[in-house]
Amino acid sequence: MKKIRIRTGGIILFILSLMLTVGIKLIFPACAPHDDGTFMCCHWAEQSVFGAGLALTAISLIVLISGNGKAAPGASLAMVPLAAFAALTPDILIPLCKMPMMQCHTATRPAVIVISCLIAAAALVNAVLILRKKEENK
Repeated sequence: MKKIRIRTGGIILFILSLMLTVGIKLIFPACAPHDDGTFMCCHWAEQSVFGAGLALTAISLIVLISGNGKAAPGASLAMVPLAAFAALTPDILIPLCKMPMMQCHTATRPAVIVISCLIAAAALVNAVLILRKKEENK
């Protein structure tokens, strides 16, 4: 039963990271390119969040595979600043379109912020639970 609780944190982190990675491309993408094929600046915010999502997914796999091993709390803690980076990317680190009714403002930015904050919170809780469990076993 204890092993299942620790693995649950890794599963939750993996699902949330996958939601961010797949969602930024399929469910809540930034604005489409212009007719001439050029991109608006929000496209680059989408690309950056996608890269952060790939990294978060890879780290969450490490957390999932290691379970409650030595790598799990460190990998979980590494996800917190990366998720914060993903949350800050649209409109703070990389500007979005000038019109506030564009898709990047109405769908992409809120979804990225919510999912990234969930990832950061889940990663922090997972690391604390693993470390607390290790302290109890000493």
